[in-house]
Amino acid sequence: MKSVHKLLEIQDLQLTLPDRSRRRPFGQVPEAKILTNISLAINEGESLGVVGESGSGKTSLGRTILRLHKPTGGKLIFQGKDITHLSEKNLKSFRKDIQMIFQDPQSSLNPRHRIEVILSQPLSTLGHVESKTEADRITRVVLDRVGLSHNFRKRYPHELSGGERQRIGIARAIMLRPKLIVADEIVSGLDVSAQARILDLLQGLKRDLNLALIFISHDLAVVRHLCDRLLVLRNGEVVESGNVRQIFRSPKSAYTKHLLSAVPLPKIEPDWLADGPSMDLTEVSKEQGEKRTMENKFEVSNCTAFVTGANRGIGREFVKALVGQGAQKVYACARNIDSLDDLVTKYSDKVQAVKLDITNDEDIANATDLCADVNLLINNAGINRLQAFIAADSLSSAQEEMQTNYFGTLSMCRAFAPILRENGGGAIVNILSILARVNLPLMGSLCASKAAALSMTQGVRAELAQQGTAVLAVMPGAVDTDMSRDFPPPKMPPAQVAEDTLSALQSGDEELYCGDMASGVAQGLAGDPKAVEKEFAGYLPG
Repeated sequence: MKSVHKLLEIQDLQLTLPDRSRRRPFGQVPEAKILTNISLAINEGESLGVVGESGSGKTSLGRTILRLHKPTGGKLIFQGKDITHLSEKNLKSFRKDIQMIFQDPQSSLNPRHRIEVILSQPLSTLGHVESKTEADRITRVVLDRVGLSHNFRKRYPHELSGGERQRIGIARAIMLRPKLIVADEIVSGLDVSAQARILDLLQGLKRDLNLALIFISHDLAVVRHLCDRLLVLRNGEVVESGNVRQIFRSPKSAYTKHLLSAVPLPKIEPDWLADGPSMDLTEVSKEQGEKRTMENKFEVSNCTAFVTGANRGIGREFVKALVGQGAQKVYACARNIDSLDDLVTKYSDKVQAVKLDITNDEDIANATDLCADVNLLINNAGINRLQAFIAADSLSSAQEEMQTNYFGTLSMCRAFAPILRENGGGAIVNILSILARVNLPLMGSLCASKAAALSMTQGVRAELAQQGTAVLAVMPGAVDTDMSRDFPPPKMPPAQVAEDTLSALQSGDEELYCGDMASGVAQGLAGDPKAVEKEFAGYLPG
């Protein structure tokens, strides 16, 4: 198990500030108590949501943690070091490890500077780079990470949308690879779709960079989605704190109950079905990179799962992740059943090995007879012969890939659809590739088979919707497995694909683009598909 290290500890923190609203013509400015006896701790990689009504002290707490306000009492301990009373000079080395994303990206970005200057300024200020070339390289890498084109370097803040400006704010915050980020109401001024993309980005950065996050927000639904723990403030004091799900399930404080009861819920018009569809399909957004959501959300805990290609790579990580998230039983499948011995031994009470070749009708029939209790089918098995279309010696590799990646996956969907229906609907997950969306000539026939499988997945989703079966298409970028061995780094770990997929299932997503490469390609295809096609066309065999 990965060891957990305490990153920040706050002990009895107090803050008073001048209250200029009560200032008299003569005499000292009276002071107001802002924070009273705040105590908390946050570990590496953990996310803490801070909520409360306006004026409760949320933003002041965030600014005090960054030492933008100097505490008037208590202690701030960061990585074991007391920083409560450090001078500004001694705080310089600490600044790089704690960064802030501000509520209003428009006012927090210098309108006179281009984006490249705004992003590189932290590097030069703290002496992290020796040359402009190195600063430009890091800027490009960070823009990639937040899903923006390198062309944004030459733009000014006023030339960007609200969501793009907030991405720049996030990019600036991670330029120095901090250990903790304080995010203050960062999605409150954005529309719903922009909010979703920013939150997905923040979730991915938190995972990839092992960031600790203090997320200040009025939006309790967002906090519940993003955070591990919750701190409720009122008049500068802690009213309640603890595990976010536990507090949402059974809040102890009357004030917390009041906040939760104020979360707006949609009001359904009783005759809305009778009115018929009112959506103008010509106005539906054509942006392909956005997340699509299913009506059916699938609960992983206590499920019975069937995982193909479980002997290595992503399939093996699926078995581990399912057990870790409380699956009742996992059927781990492979052509060579002996390759599953270690999984069966390690999880003897949960995992059962099944011999399966998804291109063999007899194997599939035996599997459906044996596994009639399945309510989650994960089609992970696939092959990659690393062959182009014209340069290949024969059609045999293309035929093998189509037989396994398309027909094999379709056969599994057809075989298990009746079982899922009998077991209440369940879910199907088809592990595809971002190459289902664009062809890489170096392995052209693989791309074709994955594209066919994506089209099939969409059709299966439509056919099985009536029986309540959720169908998720997963399109990761380069993953550190044998199938992607010819891809240059960086490659995402297989465990990340498994974890992200199970999370997407529980969120009700229809499509999932795993990792920076896949999400970047999806965004590129939404903006300029021909440009993406031309870029991929440069990777030719030989």
